[in-house]
Amino acid sequence: MIANRDGAMKLLRDIPLQAVPVVEPRTSLAEVIALMEDEPLQTVVIVGDGMYFGVYTPSDRDSGRIPAGANRDALEVGPYANGLRFVGAPDMTTEAARELMARHDLAVLPVVAGRIYKGVVTAADL
Repeated sequence: MIANRDGAMKLLRDIPLQAVPVVEPRTSLAEVIALMEDEPLQTVVIVGDGMYFGVYTPSDRDSGRIPAGANRDALEVGPYANGLRFVGAPDMTTEAARELMARHDLAVLPVVAGRIYKGVVTAADL
């Protein structure tokens, strides 16, 4: 268990969050894939109207949901992004976040307050 100086359990709000590219759901799939491939964490967050929509990662690209031969410039990322599957909240303990990430083999965990995206954490951050 990781605790603050005062002995309280450490929360996600207590650690620096990492930034990854953020796009609108209407952004082309081709643009999002290019951003993802250039991003060290291989993650692009989708935010629409200021609200967290989901993430796009290599597992989404490789899932087989994108029609073979489709023009990725003409497809919007929204329907192909991972929705609210797993997210952390600022008041989640770092231990709970670490367990969630390990249980579901997540490379990053988006941190969301209500539906407002705040950043991501990795296991190394925790």
